[in-house]
Amino acid sequence: MASEVTYIEVKFKNAPPRPAKTKAPAEKSMPQSAPQKPTWRFLWLISALLLLLCVSLLIALIVTLLKGTGGCEKHKALPQSSAEWRCVLGRAEEKGRVWTCCPMDWEHFQSSCYYFSKDIMNWGDSETNCTGMGSHLVVINTGTEQDFIFNLTKRTVTSIPDKSYYIGLTDQAQEGQWHWVDQTPYNETAAFWRQNEPNNSNMENCAVMHVEKKAHRKNWNDIQCSTSVHRICETAATRF
Repeated sequence: MASEVTYIEVKFKNAPPRPAKTKAPAEKSMPQSAPQKPTWRFLWLISALLLLLCVSLLIALIVTLLKGTGGCEKHKALPQSSAEWRCVLGRAEEKGRVWTCCPMDWEHFQSSCYYFSKDIMNWGDSETNCTGMGSHLVVINTGTEQDFIFNLTKRTVTSIPDKSYYIGLTDQAQEGQWHWVDQTPYNETAAFWRQNEPNNSNMENCAVMHVEKKAHRKNWNDIQCSTSVHRICETAATRF
């Protein structure tokens, strides 16, 4: 016969009470943060970057234009005493559009620049003055060049009856053997002496262009090199 099992409840004194069952607190849902607005520092940085980009593009544009059209900054063979330059835009078969530049107080003709002095010196000092400006006393090679210089000098005798301008022609080394200062061969057919000149009167070994109100294009004369007169300097114009 099966034995019966009896269960009884036994309580002990001073036994700690059983902890009450508690529910786990429900997780609080975190609210989604709203998108932050850009700060003033961020806006300032964007503005600065845009400004820098605009300045860079402007500089690049200016450099491109200067390369394309040229400027008057590239002067190699011109006198450095003048702070300003005058440039003429022309064309050359081998280069297309080119600039031809002369100092502001010089006259331009073909590929040369000419300086007409207002003060007077002897021939030696005149040549020294021209070379000091990166030039030399004028060397006249053609009739068109003579006519250009002749027409300009005629304007200077409005208040003075006549003037003389030294040119770069002399026979000081050997009488009757005329030489240009730049070693260009002297060509008798391209000379523009006045009638009966040169006559070598009183050791006249330096040539001038003598200008009168009614002067003729053939107006060269020989005078003593110690005489103080005006001068014409010539230098090659810069082309680029």
